[in-house]
Amino acid sequence: MAVYDRIAAQYAAKNAPMTATLRAIAADFMRRLEPDALTLDVGCGAGRDMAWFARHGVRVVGIDLSRGMLAQAAARVQTPLLQMDMRDLAFRTYAFSAVWCIAALLHLPKREAPRALAEIGRVLIPGGLLCLSVQEGEGEVWETGAAYGAIRRFFARYEQAEMVALLAGSGFTVRDCGLARAAGHRWLTFLATAGSTNP
Repeated sequence: MAVYDRIAAQYAAKNAPMTATLRAIAADFMRRLEPDALTLDVGCGAGRDMAWFARHGVRVVGIDLSRGMLAQAAARVQTPLLQMDMRDLAFRTYAFSAVWCIAALLHLPKREAPRALAEIGRVLIPGGLLCLSVQEGEGEVWETGAAYGAIRRFFARYEQAEMVALLAGSGFTVRDCGLARAAGHRWLTFLATAGSTNP
């Protein structure tokens, strides 16, 4: 949280455009939504994806742990923004038709991922849609990257079968999985639906 507060403006500028691959994923996700579906962007960051969805008529609510990132998002969107931990969502059960969670779960230790996925499943309606992306790989690590100066960020990376099992254990059914390369990493993207009885 402290790191993203510190680099929020720099991160927002560096990641302002959505890649063609991510736009295609977002368009496919949007096509699967029911009219007037309410979507939760978990780890909305600087609001880039929320702004894209809003321009295309999707009703969306954004949450992030970082106040700095939410301040950046507030300059880009008029939709609701809330500071919140994905492991403890302050929403009623079945509040959303869909959840968009891109490059966010990977910042949690793997032992905490089931808790976050259980909360996402709880706030989704039965059959609700989840789009989740994580970096492909193994293990957990603190990394210092050149992109934002001498800062350290935590990453948990997943193999496809590992995440499919994690989603299934959290009550989701995986409908589709894709693999793409961006920013020097391989990204796994999952489309899954919430079970008929959420945790």
